[in-house]
Amino acid sequence: MQEPPFSTVTIYGPGLLGGSVALAVRDRLPGCELRLWARREQPLQLANSLGITHTYTDALAAAEGAELIIFATPIGAFEELARLILPAISKNALVTDVGSVKAYVHRTTGELLTDRGRMFIGSHPMAGAETQGLENATPELLQGATVAITNPHGVAAEMEQRLADFWQALGCKPYSMQPGHHDRAVARISHMPHIMAALGARNALPGDVPLPDLQRLAASGFRDTTRVCSGAASMWADILWENDVAVRQVLNNCVNDLHRLIFLLEDQDRAGVLRWLNGAKETRETILQKD
Repeated sequence: MQEPPFSTVTIYGPGLLGGSVALAVRDRLPGCELRLWARREQPLQLANSLGITHTYTDALAAAEGAELIIFATPIGAFEELARLILPAISKNALVTDVGSVKAYVHRTTGELLTDRGRMFIGSHPMAGAETQGLENATPELLQGATVAITNPHGVAAEMEQRLADFWQALGCKPYSMQPGHHDRAVARISHMPHIMAALGARNALPGDVPLPDLQRLAASGFRDTTRVCSGAASMWADILWENDVAVRQVLNNCVNDLHRLIFLLEDQDRAGVLRWLNGAKETRETILQKD
């Protein structure tokens, strides 16, 4: 059996993503000691039933001796958690996260740990669902997912490679990026589409169309394009707040593009509308063409 990149992995936060990482470690790295921390006993009881036996409500104890520590709580809790467990983090250990915003995390949690002689490299698995909680976690959630790895604090290349090896062992595809570039990219291909889904849902009901008509006619188009806005609103509020500069920029671009479509319709420019729609189709196909 191949030796795992890290012998002991502690995951803080047994939600959908943290739980899915834990289950993937359980299945794919059997030689690794897996630890899971939560504030409450209830999710840990579920974790025990899923074969995750090293569970903690004591944050310091969960970090003792861990080679890899993964923050999977809401991003806003990272810095406080890092301060709490700092005395238990070995200087040879690596801390990472699974947050969807990177510049904010490095500016806060990353700098806190680095200034105190600890190692931090950011991670962002491009995986998720509109469901939440450990009860919906599955190791398959990570299969084939790209994981952005951000290392602006200059942690040694050997440690960055070990982190990449860890994600690869879970079935992911590591991809190195700069934090700011990552945040601008996810604002366009993750955060903005979520906002557009929310916008579609918010604007479906107001007006003079009776609710029963909407309910009867709503089919796969409405369901599929608005699905992601069923995710946890509190989590997404944090994401938009923490990546507000990049999000505002892309939303302004969206507003300008919507005005362009309105003008084309007002001018009865059928050819222009067709070009607008074909441009969207071509852009989607270009972005989804992966190696």
